[in-house]
Amino acid sequence: MKNHFLEEVCPGIFRITERGSFGMLKPPVHIYVITGENGLVFDAGYGDPASIRKFSKAYKEISNICRGRGIENHIDRILPSHAHADHFSGLKKLRKKLGFRIILTDEMRKIISSSNAYKNSFDPPVLDDGKKQKKFLSRISKYINNRIEFAVYSAYWGISFVNDPDILINPNTEININDETWEIFSSPGHSIEHIILYNRAKGILFSGDNVLKSINVWLGPPKSDLDQYVNSIKKISGLPGLKIILPAHGGLVLNPYERLNEIVKWRKKRTDDVTEILENSQPGGLSIREILEILYPAETGIKKNFASGWVKLTLEKLVREKKIKCDKKRYFYSGSY
Repeated sequence: MKNHFLEEVCPGIFRITERGSFGMLKPPVHIYVITGENGLVFDAGYGDPASIRKFSKAYKEISNICRGRGIENHIDRILPSHAHADHFSGLKKLRKKLGFRIILTDEMRKIISSSNAYKNSFDPPVLDDGKKQKKFLSRISKYINNRIEFAVYSAYWGISFVNDPDILINPNTEININDETWEIFSSPGHSIEHIILYNRAKGILFSGDNVLKSINVWLGPPKSDLDQYVNSIKKISGLPGLKIILPAHGGLVLNPYERLNEIVKWRKKRTDDVTEILENSQPGGLSIREILEILYPAETGIKKNFASGWVKLTLEKLVREKKIKCDKKRYFYSGSY
């Protein structure tokens, strides 16, 4: 059974896809419904009225399918993979409309408890570089622009914050779904609070954003960490009997171990690429923008801005490992500094 936004991807597991009108401003995101007498919804998608209506329509269709198969479908729990807005915004409205109890880890709860908590979780740490603070009017202008941008983004995605989850769980635990044991694992990297959901007996893994079929997940400060991300991918690679990965974006991963190995190799290659660029740079070093120009010479500014996150993380990693040095926001290969 398949239509443009609803598909049964495994027996009794349905994928509802929500999408916006403006591409990357609101990328398609999947919500998974594990049907049964004690089922679960994994991830909550967007919270704008159109997305909630779409989910409700699809959920009603799923219930009718189950009824036609003589299956009792009772779901009263919803669990997000992590605290990014395309994964938690629908939580509060789906609880109100369909009676789902919201399950969160304590780290998720802290991040999505309020607008300020959420915005603060994305603010990078302020570094004391000995320079004077920006002029007062410049700071005020940036503050106002950020507030306007967040207000527009929040309305378009339908963000609702949750300060009263119904159930708090440990990020490393087990959960009963339809009398089957599913394992929840902490999998930081894309974000510090990210979790995955795994059924060892069936070999089914819900990966959230950590594993995508053919594109590389967004990584950037302050919530992402390259070493943690690679460690999480290696941890998933060590799970026995893994048959299929159900990601939050894009297609199904039907070759899980091969894809996981590709991700680890790609992250190493990109770290080597940045190291080589700096090794071959002039004595004056390079800025992040100059590194991006070398990595993506023919790409648009949007692509470079999107990629700047992983480049920043890579530079931070190389500085920590003392392979490169940073001075006045310029980066140097340690051997030539």
